[in-house]
Amino acid sequence: MTRKELIESLEKARGGSSVICYATGDRVNQQIQIGDDVLPILAQHLGAIGKVEQLDLLIYSRGGNTLTGFAIANALREFAKKVCVLVPFRAHSCATLIALSADTITAGPFAQLSPIDPSITTPHNPTIQEGGESKFLPVSVEDVANFLELVRKEVGLKDEQYLASALTHLCARVSPLALGSVYRAREQIGMLARKLLAMHIQDDERITRIVKALTRELLSHDYYIGRREARTLGLQVEDATPDEAGLMWKIYEEVALELKLSEPWNWENEGQAAQPRAAIQGLLQSRELKHVFSSKYQIKRITVPSGPGGGGKKQETLQITVLEQAWKKV
Repeated sequence: MTRKELIESLEKARGGSSVICYATGDRVNQQIQIGDDVLPILAQHLGAIGKVEQLDLLIYSRGGNTLTGFAIANALREFAKKVCVLVPFRAHSCATLIALSADTITAGPFAQLSPIDPSITTPHNPTIQEGGESKFLPVSVEDVANFLELVRKEVGLKDEQYLASALTHLCARVSPLALGSVYRAREQIGMLARKLLAMHIQDDERITRIVKALTRELLSHDYYIGRREARTLGLQVEDATPDEAGLMWKIYEEVALELKLSEPWNWENEGQAAQPRAAIQGLLQSRELKHVFSSKYQIKRITVPSGPGGGGKKQETLQITVLEQAWKKV
């Protein structure tokens, strides 16, 4: 059965809904995230589907830009009276944020949601040297908050002088401007989550409980929330029927094969080829249309000076040039 046929079968199993599949690949060395470049592509799919009673978004993603997730959730609402998010496997971080907007989250037995506390990368962040270049280190919103909790509760520093000293040490490692971005991000993610939940939940106490759990109480951004726990947090999660779960998983498997999620991208091996190399990293597909996001590289083996202390010797390295990165209709 082709993926298009699987989508059509899932639509029938869902009572005549319209299904859109969205995946961002987490293949080693070829990961991408939810980003605003997908919005014009999503608009094409929604335009082709038109306004419907029920729209189902089947999603697989490790996360991405939270404002893009907010925009995706709002766009889905413009085209359907009822919006559902289908989770066969991973829907982490920003993907969980999108799921908060759904009237129901239909989860398979292997479904994973996660906390939605973001990591912030700005020009004010600490840097690390990697492969001869300087890269900015992401700063986790919860790591900063937990450091201050550690100082107050575990270490027991309550005197203002000692707290100020601890904050000074933190600011010496992380720019105050980056810390300001962290605080703003924490407030923003809470605001976005509340707005999305309010689309279908009128109980303010329940909304507050869900937001607090997903942004503050689960302690680790890597914590995975199964469908049973998601219900205890107050989310509107329903178990997929056996037919739905089977079709959702088959679609995931088809996507995983196309994106080669289980095959790490090896730059050395790819560099053996004389011709440019391409990798598919994301996918957006409905019954009407299919788009993939791919990157095309020119990889050359070159010789460069080994640098200070190298004794004038030369070493081989790979020169990687990105020729193309884009969503394409296929």
